Amino acid sequence: MEEHQLPINCFDCKHLTDSVFCALKSEEIDLINTHKIIKFYKKGDILFNEGESVKGLHCLEMGKVKLYKTLEDGNVQILRISASGELIGYRGLLGNGIYIASAEALEDVNVCFIPKLIIHQLLAINANFSLRLMAKFASDLSEAEEKSIFFVQKSSKERLAEAILMLESTFGVNKDQYIQLNLTRQELGAYTGLATETIIRALKNWEDLAILQLNKKKIRVLDREKLKAISNGNKP
Repeated sequence: MEEHQLPINCFDCKHLTDSVFCALKSEEIDLINTHKIIKFYKKGDILFNEGESVKGLHCLEMGKVKLYKTLEDGNVQILRISASGELIGYRGLLGNGIYIASAEALEDVNVCFIPKLIIHQLLAINANFSLRLMAKFASDLSEAEEKSIFFVQKSSKERLAEAILMLESTFGVNKDQYIQLNLTRQELGAYTGLATETIIRALKNWEDLAILQLNKKKIRVLDREKLKAISNGNKP
């Protein structure tokens, strides 16, 4: 991880109007501008670890990050994948002060780090900002619960098909129509709660059926209707 001064001005941030920070006044955004630290993480770098004390708020300016928990058996469960414009590590600011998950860069990442003291100051003086941050917390919690219940009710193939459709919808595709998120087979397993071998077999089968096109970690959906049918419990 490197700390550096990039010409990133909060007033010019393309994510400002769609974030919780849109509730802030000009002088409050100035406060963030003055105190934020720009951090650069290379792919594979750890932003923070589960159980560590929360020291501030991470705003993803560029790149993607996976949030995960390490289970008692040593396996990893990916809770969420966050992209540019999203906030991570904020739950501890509103809760018990420790990170409930670890965060790892899936690609090179720029982070605007805002110290906890500044966030608490803004929460104290701007009620609208407080409400927006709490609303985001509630929304993310609800989404996580829905995902957990949703996946439990599905078979392994249904779960994987649904996950691929969700990733495509969330992160979009590149000019070659591959999903703009490259996960290893192990990471797909950690995201869906499936064994790596199950992931490998299902992907190979769907490639043979011309439902998917695979290029190492890249996935392209060739037949979306068949993949939706699988996710709904029907045969392709």
